[in-house]
Amino acid sequence: MPTDFSALLDSVLMIAGLSLVVTGLVMFVRSKTSTQASSVEAFGIKLNVTHPSLILVLAGVGLMLAPRLLPEPPGKTDKPEAVVAEAAKPSVPAPATPPTPAPVAAPSLAPPPAPAIPAATMPPAQASAASARRAPPTKPQPSVPAAAKKPAARIVATLPAIAPPTASTPLATRPSAAAPAESVVTPPLATRPARPTLVYAALGLPISRSFWSGETRASYTGRMDATLQQAGREVLRMDTRKLELDPAEFNAWWNESSQHPRSRERCAAPQAPLALLTARVETPTTISSVESAYWPELTLRLFVCASQRIYRQQKTLAPHNEDAWPFSVELNGEIERFLRTYRSDLRD
Repeated sequence: MPTDFSALLDSVLMIAGLSLVVTGLVMFVRSKTSTQASSVEAFGIKLNVTHPSLILVLAGVGLMLAPRLLPEPPGKTDKPEAVVAEAAKPSVPAPATPPTPAPVAAPSLAPPPAPAIPAATMPPAQASAASARRAPPTKPQPSVPAAAKKPAARIVATLPAIAPPTASTPLATRPSAAAPAESVVTPPLATRPARPTLVYAALGLPISRSFWSGETRASYTGRMDATLQQAGREVLRMDTRKLELDPAEFNAWWNESSQHPRSRERCAAPQAPLALLTARVETPTTISSVESAYWPELTLRLFVCASQRIYRQQKTLAPHNEDAWPFSVELNGEIERFLRTYRSDLRD
């Protein structure tokens, strides 16, 4: 039976069964309230039933199940399903086998061969059989591609040859395979600062004159500290560190003897700086009615720790219209000029 005709027959049975089920259900609903028995006659058999519509429902269900219960026709095959199953199977590429070195022959565990019997004492047939029996079976070696053999040969060629230690070689000088070359401990270098350091300190002593604009000792000393720090970083390209000194300590350091004991002590301390820079602004002692006689004097000192030499410079400051604070223009210019003058002495 052709496949199309079988499918058509299954569809007809399903439609007929569905029609009978629907008809039986409709009749059952309409005759639900009736209590009189009905008679149905088929094939010469008369049946009295209360709801004959149930027979239609059962017949329709039987027709709908008929395509499932009937055997498949011999001409119907499952080739399309097999083709779909094969198409759905993903193709996985074979993994690339990594190059492996040539196999190393394992030691043979076979029992020792029996003592050989001279071939002259046995017949030719037995001698040929015995020689074939004594010959070890040859194992087929796995074929390794030429590209896979090259890395193994290259690795073997690059391994360093280590001579075995002899009895005369002391244990301390024998090479150790476990100790890498990086395990050699080098003595640590002396700790040195990444950049040279300049230590600075300042003291400003303004007086009650109108050109000071109400500056005090603390405020003007702070302005001088900021100027020394900026000039040390920009002109000398050095790290700067401020010495926290009160006026009495600063005056004791400023008025020390020509031997400079405090400066030498600071240069010899741990993390010693490269140089010590001090600045002092003070009004000279005078009795005059001229206002310029009370303009302050700037004194600068630079002590180089390496050469134990001291450099001095003195300048009377004058006010300018461009001053951001009293005498700022001449104070900044004089400090920068002083450091540029002796910058080469710090590098010697």
